[in-house]
Amino acid sequence: MRPDIVVYSKDEKVQLVIEVKKRLGATAEWAASTRRNLLVHGVIQPSPFFLLVSPDHLYLWKNAISLEAAPPDYEAKTKEVLSQYTEQSNLNLDDISEYSLEMLVASWLNDLTRPEPTRQINGTKFDWVYESGLYEAIKDGSVMTEVVQ
Repeated sequence: MRPDIVVYSKDEKVQLVIEVKKRLGATAEWAASTRRNLLVHGVIQPSPFFLLVSPDHLYLWKNAISLEAAPPDYEAKTKEVLSQYTEQSNLNLDDISEYSLEMLVASWLNDLTRPEPTRQINGTKFDWVYESGLYEAIKDGSVMTEVVQ
């Protein structure tokens, strides 16, 4: 198995590993346990950053190498982060497939790797992306989604 999305730095080093789960009502405790299980079972590799996405929340870990069920370092509401993309396509995050959610996240990350993305979209601030160091780690990098064969 491979992670759903991987983001590389400009020098092609893995910086961010992303798993997308269609689980409504996900909690930080569930996210911590899920991240731990993914690491322990080798589904994801340890990386500088790990992002777990549900229709409700995005959970980000910085220095995500510990095998412990550590709580996320940052949390954001998925609807707020992806509002620009859901409004353009008239999508409801509660009703879309896991694959569609994954594609929305990949679009957002592609935009985030571009130089000087906006720190605010539709009134939603993305300070956590900058404060965590994530933006600097993936700036001018590339986003790869899992290829289904």
